[in-house]
Amino acid sequence: MKKRLLICLSTLSIVALTSWGLVGHKTVAKIAENHLTLNAKNAIKALLGNQSLADVSSWADEVRSEPAYRYTAPWHFLNMPLGMTYEQFSKTVKSMDGNNVYGAILKCETDLKSSSTTQEQKIVALKFLVHFIGDAHQPMHVSRAEDKGGNTIPVKFDGNATNLHTLWDSRLIDHEGLSDGQLVTKLEKEITKDDPQAYQNGDLMEWLFESYTLSTTLYAEIEKNNNLDERYYTAHIDLLNERLICAVDFVWREY
Repeated sequence: MKKRLLICLSTLSIVALTSWGLVGHKTVAKIAENHLTLNAKNAIKALLGNQSLADVSSWADEVRSEPAYRYTAPWHFLNMPLGMTYEQFSKTVKSMDGNNVYGAILKCETDLKSSSTTQEQKIVALKFLVHFIGDAHQPMHVSRAEDKGGNTIPVKFDGNATNLHTLWDSRLIDHEGLSDGQLVTKLEKEITKDDPQAYQNGDLMEWLFESYTLSTTLYAEIEKNNNLDERYYTAHIDLLNERLICAVDFVWREY
């Protein structure tokens, strides 16, 4: 299930990141920074200056309510009806107008690679990209329109009221009880177990379909019981961490 997306900046690839709550954002950004090649570090520094990937990992969420960036709100997710095969899913997504996370990622890639975009446009594209790659891995970001990706589905977790989307964005991570530094250490250990050669190919549509398949399962589970306890956490935390790792698996490819 673990995949990688090759993001090209001029002739350099930039590591893919994931997008969750604040702790998740920073955790995966820091892991990515631990594994950057020298060329990649230089390329990122040329765009971000003294800011790190962790510093900008939540920028897309921070600006989405500002008038200048309000149009980007649909770029964080993909709404799809349930029950599609991969072929149906792929065909439907490709036929859409691109005003979604799939189209946004393709646009950001194009802006980073293009010789006609300005430095400022590339900076914005990079900030968006490190966020949207992650949105593609959070299951509830590829889900149904009618409940706004689980935002209108109430659940109770740890005795507190929340919703299905927020549960997967941050509540399960919060329940893990680790700081971003501790979570970095935990996930790094998992990454080092993997064979780097096994993750050198990644397909955006496959990533999205994985999230779509997972959200379908999460919907079915919550219909049976929305009063969640430690058993739900125990059954799902490894999957959540796997989705985090999914977007930190990295590979550099020269173009």
